[in-house]
Amino acid sequence: MDFITEWDASAHVGGGEVTGGEVRSVYQAFVRVSDGRKLRGRRYEAALVLTLLLLGKLAGEQTLAGIAQWVRERQSLLGQWLPLPRTPCANTYRYVCAHVDAQELFAAMTSVLGAAMGAAPPAETLAETPAEMPAEMPAEMPLRHLACDGKELRGSHRLTGDGVQAAQGVLGIYDTANDRMAALLPIAGKGFESKALQAWLAEQALKKGLAGCLLTADALHTQSAVCKAIRTAGADYLLVAKRNQRSLREDIAYLFSQAPDFWFPERKTRRVNAGHGRIELCTLRASDELNGYLADRWPGVQQVFQIVRTVTRRSRHGVKTTSEVVYGLTSVPASCASPTQLLTWLRTHWRIENRSHWRRDATLGEDRLQLASKPAVLVLAVLNCTILALLDRLHVTNCRQAMRRFNAHPEQALTLLCQPL
Repeated sequence: MDFITEWDASAHVGGGEVTGGEVRSVYQAFVRVSDGRKLRGRRYEAALVLTLLLLGKLAGEQTLAGIAQWVRERQSLLGQWLPLPRTPCANTYRYVCAHVDAQELFAAMTSVLGAAMGAAPPAETLAETPAEMPAEMPAEMPLRHLACDGKELRGSHRLTGDGVQAAQGVLGIYDTANDRMAALLPIAGKGFESKALQAWLAEQALKKGLAGCLLTADALHTQSAVCKAIRTAGADYLLVAKRNQRSLREDIAYLFSQAPDFWFPERKTRRVNAGHGRIELCTLRASDELNGYLADRWPGVQQVFQIVRTVTRRSRHGVKTTSEVVYGLTSVPASCASPTQLLTWLRTHWRIENRSHWRRDATLGEDRLQLASKPAVLVLAVLNCTILALLDRLHVTNCRQAMRRFNAHPEQALTLLCQPL
């Protein structure tokens, strides 16, 4: 594990604004984020409070009260580098987070961490609209895989005198190649996840920022409007069909209920995954025979597929085998995506759960943080994504071990936040 062990005096953050030049450190990005608090009564700059929040979280603290005490116990040590004549209380952290715009903060963190959408191929080499895209792309042209999945910030759920305050939801769009969150979108409420995705896609269509990207999502987003929005943005989709699209599912199931022949050819692959006490056999069959039939309802469809998952688990009670059949469709033609590639994308989609959602809950305690302010919990979710990106940048394989190291050596965590990345 490669930690920065030397403190550079030039990283002293004794206040002051960053003017001009390129923002290259997390602290500089904090300085440029707007502070929505009134000037009267400010004792701490927002950048300082956000820095202290990250220091406490990097040290393993999961609550605002715990972070406030952690900073207070190390006031003399942190005061060597930070302007800390006094330390903020837990309510100050909450108040500052509630008055920082989460989307502005996320954009600042994204620009510093290098997870901006500019990783796609140059715009001049790509078609601007789906109608202008070539019928066949070279098979070696990689697609940037973005996995979409929603998450509830359960700690924001409240029972109030006026009724129940539903938990704040967010839609994460995860760059599976770079293991960083590419977008974190607030959801207005239950059932609004697809609308949030479509609004984001409309913005990206204006920026032409999704050319050369592939979006995967769960069955909730398998809708004609979502497919159209993805294609309008210049991207491709890979979606599964479940009971919410019964007609589509039945059409695909009927096609694969027949054995392949000369008139209805198909492509097929198998993969065995072993681990976690189980053996999983995945068989995928893909066909383009339904393209013309589905084209009017599902814009850009190029392939449909069937996956049969057979899982065998061995325990002290014996061997248990279960089977599941999944159907789906994609806008990527067979010339650019073999059945093996489709299986790889479907498996890689779950990196958003394993590398982001699960670690934010299990390691950073995101759902256990009880906070009624929805703007504040959104900011803390952005900070949690920032922490995971920083730890991945250090090639950390054990987050708990890294946090214990930062707890013992706060100067290393401060170096990580204040030195150019």
